[in-house]
Amino acid sequence: RKHRAMEYRRAMTMSVESSEADGDETVPSTWGRLIEDLFIVYTVPRVARIRAPPLQICYLITFSLCATVMLGWLILTLQLMEFNEISISNSFVRLAPPWANSKSLCYDYDYDCSDSPEAWTPHYCGKAALKDLAERLHINFFKNGTFSKSRWVGGAPRIIADCRHFDVHETLEEEGRPMVMTARTRTLQDRCASPAQEKCIWHNQGFDIDLVQNVEGFFLKIRHDVMAAKVKASNSYSTGFVKIKEKEYQLPCSSEGSCDKKDLKDLSLSNVPSCNVSECWSTKYSDYLSIDLILKAANLSLDSHIPLPSEADLESGSDLPRRFLGTSVGIDVKYENANPGAIFPWPRWYEFRNRYTYTFRKMGDYASETNISGASDTRRLFIRKSGIKVFVSFDGKLASWSWSYAVKQLAIMQVVFTLTMVVVDKVILQTVFKFFPDFSHLPPMKRYYSELNSPTHYEFRSAQSASHLTNMVRDTNQQRFREMKKSFTELPD
Repeated sequence: RKHRAMEYRRAMTMSVESSEADGDETVPSTWGRLIEDLFIVYTVPRVARIRAPPLQICYLITFSLCATVMLGWLILTLQLMEFNEISISNSFVRLAPPWANSKSLCYDYDYDCSDSPEAWTPHYCGKAALKDLAERLHINFFKNGTFSKSRWVGGAPRIIADCRHFDVHETLEEEGRPMVMTARTRTLQDRCASPAQEKCIWHNQGFDIDLVQNVEGFFLKIRHDVMAAKVKASNSYSTGFVKIKEKEYQLPCSSEGSCDKKDLKDLSLSNVPSCNVSECWSTKYSDYLSIDLILKAANLSLDSHIPLPSEADLESGSDLPRRFLGTSVGIDVKYENANPGAIFPWPRWYEFRNRYTYTFRKMGDYASETNISGASDTRRLFIRKSGIKVFVSFDGKLASWSWSYAVKQLAIMQVVFTLTMVVVDKVILQTVFKFFPDFSHLPPMKRYYSELNSPTHYEFRSAQSASHLTNMVRDTNQQRFREMKKSFTELPD
């Protein structure tokens, strides 16, 4: 074995000297190098301390810029926080009368509130408007004798349209989705004393319609709370906003000291205007939104005329007002507690601040409900109520601090550091420095010190003593020195 090892080293030395003398060296092909790296060469991490201030300064500058940008992006965009979608929501919708205001609130409108409706007549309650509504109803249901003769045994009825004052209990229908009544139609019905007979059907007598006076002046009282993962939020401890035609307004407190929402005086909200207290305001318990505000924000008008559903080719002027046929409005409530614009103001820097925003949209027309009053075997009152159905939905994300999530996000920094070294090696070192005579030696210097090839394991296995290992290391160093000399021949004269 000793003889074979000596012969192997002698052959290797002669091969190296021959290659150096000829000025040429056998370079393996690309595929050969890949196969060699895959099956023969074992690579271990190695730290090469290259004493070159220009390289280190470029690395520090590039690293500092990337680290500053990355950390700034993580902090300013709140990427260190975990955001969870709202999974549980709850809402309560009530109604307040038009004479409610932000300065004189009460507990219950049946016990401790002054029930004093305003003495004014809206335009749709005028004589001309009511007469026009009665004529349109007659055209749609009774003109040309197209009505049911078996139902209206006395012929076409006289339609009576009027306006009436309704309180909050009569105006708000709470079965299913809340509905704010805008019109009520009443028809008295009777039938024979033997309902088992085939022809004993309900006969209609009268057609009375009552419009809700000043329905736009009523207020929706909305209270809600949500939960996302373990984070809770509610309107009682959050700042509320309403969005009207892409412009945002803040819900003001009803009066001084009546709500303790801590964000109302934040510097981040100083430029957001408050909505008119006659249309919306907030208390510790709930938010007040006027029906008129909701309709304007949803781009709806109760006085617009629309055709009856599933009807075609109606005569000109026979369309009915939306106030009679009803409509639906969606109220979307979006919660957030980590808005970058509200989370950084000093001195409460990086503190969660709950806020929510109301947006309104039209969902579709034709909303009504029917019920029976005073029913007996032979007589009953058929009531049809139409109005504004309210659909409340919730959206948004609530942030919470999580160490595990923050560590995962910070792990991305390692990728940035790796890319920084790539930029220094591939862009600055290989492209920029070689064009400057004072720094053109850095690329071969980096290439020489960044890689070390050991003797083969056959030589180590064949070594019989420490002197043999010393000789192998010396031969390897000589080979690296020859490679360095060849690298530096690339330098300009």
